[in-house]
Amino acid sequence: MPLRIQAIVCAVDFSPFSSLVVSRAVALARRAGLPLYLIHAVHHPQDGAHATAVFERGGDLSRHTETARKKIADLMARAPVPWEAVVRFGDPVEQMTAFVDSLPPALVVSASHGVSGFQRLFVGTVVERLTRQLDRPMLVVKTDDAENRNCTDGIRQAVVSCDGHGYWQRLGPLLEMVQSDSGARVHLVHTLESPVAMPPESDGDAASYGESQQVQNFRFKRQLQEQAQQWFSHADAIDVTVEPGVPQEMILRIAQQQAADLIVVGVHRSTRLGRWISGSTTETLLRRAPCCVLTVPEPKEESLQKGPRR
Repeated sequence: MPLRIQAIVCAVDFSPFSSLVVSRAVALARRAGLPLYLIHAVHHPQDGAHATAVFERGGDLSRHTETARKKIADLMARAPVPWEAVVRFGDPVEQMTAFVDSLPPALVVSASHGVSGFQRLFVGTVVERLTRQLDRPMLVVKTDDAENRNCTDGIRQAVVSCDGHGYWQRLGPLLEMVQSDSGARVHLVHTLESPVAMPPESDGDAASYGESQQVQNFRFKRQLQEQAQQWFSHADAIDVTVEPGVPQEMILRIAQQQAADLIVVGVHRSTRLGRWISGSTTETLLRRAPCCVLTVPEPKEESLQKGPRR
């Protein structure tokens, strides 16, 4: 089922990068004509992973709420779209996840920064934790790149990690929403981590194993190209790369070569531990990508086709 977004949720932490994240969220809401929610979670004082002043239940809660709402209003002073401020108390990931789950399908916009060192080893950044828990796509705006203005001004070149779970088959409406009206390009990247199985029919007794693999890779690439023409009909150009290698390294290399504005990667559903393991490619891209990253969780529906057959 195509991934159609009905709301934009912007995570605001009042860091120096908040204006950049808010600008991206406002641009998306204005472009798509969608409601915009700006959520701020006040850290719970017992949360040892985050430094925060201890406050008591009662009057201090009202004061923190009023302060947060005023800061959000200042960020949105000249925004050309209607918006709503949401202030929650507690763990940011838990509060944001609960709020997003209460809405129709939404796109979350957040910034890539957070705790580091031993804290990152044990709990990860807020963005990485959100990636593992959210059932909605999230656009992660990179804040450590001075040239990241292209993510706010308009996304043209998108590199899509195209694994065997088929999440990218739903991306059409979402990419059309975030990409520019003109000059949009989509580059699908599929990594061959193991040899492709031989087809039932032979390409000739004289063909070598290597030649047969090349034929199969070409067929798979052509099939991806044909399907991508249907999935991403909004794009002016579609490219496909099918090569052996390490997924995150290949995606990063192609993103650099193509001067990509966006990397799209899936988040696999599994157990809590399994999600840590299967999400390693996603977390590597979140930390090392030179541009914005769009994370898309696998759908809950079991009927989604697992990608094109080779």
